[in-house]
Amino acid sequence: MIHLAAEVRSFGRTESTLEKVLGVKVSDSTVRRLAKQVGQELAELEQTAERTDGKEAVVPELAVVSCDGGRIRTRVPGRGRGVHLAGDGGWRETKNASFERMTRTEPPADGVDPCEALPTSFRTAEKVANIAGKPVPDVDEPTDAVQDRVVYEGPTRVLRTAVSSMACSNEFGPMMKREAQRRRFFDAPLRVFLGDGLNWNWSIWKCYFFTFIPILDFIHAIQYVFSAAMAIHANATQAWATYVRFITWCWQGQVQQVIEELVRVCGDRGIDPHGSVADDAPDKPILDAIRYLTNNRSRMDYPRYRQLGLPVTSAPMESLVKQISMRVKGTEMFWDDPDGAEAILQIRAAAISDDGRLDDYLTRRPGWQFQRRTTGQQIAA
Repeated sequence: MIHLAAEVRSFGRTESTLEKVLGVKVSDSTVRRLAKQVGQELAELEQTAERTDGKEAVVPELAVVSCDGGRIRTRVPGRGRGVHLAGDGGWRETKNASFERMTRTEPPADGVDPCEALPTSFRTAEKVANIAGKPVPDVDEPTDAVQDRVVYEGPTRVLRTAVSSMACSNEFGPMMKREAQRRRFFDAPLRVFLGDGLNWNWSIWKCYFFTFIPILDFIHAIQYVFSAAMAIHANATQAWATYVRFITWCWQGQVQQVIEELVRVCGDRGIDPHGSVADDAPDKPILDAIRYLTNNRSRMDYPRYRQLGLPVTSAPMESLVKQISMRVKGTEMFWDDPDGAEAILQIRAAAISDDGRLDDYLTRRPGWQFQRRTTGQQIAA
């Protein structure tokens, strides 16, 4: 029942699936009650940095920690079932983190960059526009792109676990640290903290993961550079050529050169490169790119990261957020705030973790299957 509640779109569908597939009739209210109870138990269990499953953690060759925000819609606390929304339509931010144990190929000798050329996917107009959420520019691309395809072969994931919560960043940071301790990530010879430009990501890194190599997700750099290039030129061909030039510099670790070019463009237009403009101003993407690249350039030494065999994109983290959102976010989907929302996030994160932690917990969960436990009952110490 709990596994289904973690996977299918609603408690009502869990009820229907149980009956149709297993011939077991359980009401959606019972599924909801039990899911909330188990989710709260998992949240309490998370408070310890020690493993409780009896398994021995393997020290990773490469430990990669990532975090990102998601969205969930909640009801006003204490108002019961139905649609009772607070400001902003009831939307609240979730905190999500990925912990990957990875292996890497042997790095090249003498510090040689294994992928100096910009990967093909980062210079393909349709893919780049999709990354940036912008219209595809009408440009002519080389027809030999497939034959000359360039791919960065980064490290390989062995096992991933996830943490998800409604907690604020001050509470989520310690949660991430405890999970990393349970996984022995701090003992790994190579440790990476990978994220986008959100301030709370790097506050968590600074407080709890400062021994990890900080890396800015290259995908997010693409979004800012592409938008800036489109704002510099009205002509799509010129804009695309500028984007390819700028993003190649970023890939090769020459971020300062991109910043200087953007500042020069601002000077030519009589704009303060460190000033502010209206959100709908045509030059705003240029200023946003200057700010973003300046704030994150210390985390953009991509040639060095590739020489060490490290990841440079947070695509797995983006995928994890989508996997969580698939269960908690949807039309007419509202959660009790905070208990119901926290419970489903805890269950969903446990369900998509590769170490089987949800099944492990349900197998050893205290209690008797034929006796209903009260909602407030605590886990045995």
